[in-house]
Amino acid sequence: MAPLVVEQCVDFIRERGLLEVGLFRKSGQATLVKELQNAFDAGEKPSFDSTDVHTVASLLKLYLRELPEPLVPFSRYQDLLLCEQKISAERKQVCLHLVA
Repeated sequence: MAPLVVEQCVDFIRERGLLEVGLFRKSGQATLVKELQNAFDAGEKPSFDSTDVHTVASLLKLYLRELPEPLVPFSRYQDLLLCEQKISAERKQVCLHLVA
């Protein structure tokens, strides 16, 4: 089960932000991000009703950045890179096969 902050942010982004240009590139309102972070840290469940999607995306990025260990643990990072290379090579083969 994901932490409440992740669930709320992801749900909000799915509902209101999937078509937003620059969703995870544009920064949200820093003061509001900090207020929301403090609310979650205090065990509250803040509402995002009047919050823009960039602020919620910034809150999610901040949470993920502050994890003690990244989502992909350091011990698995090389495996992930190898997996991506294999998938890319397979896609290239499929594309070449379709064009031929």
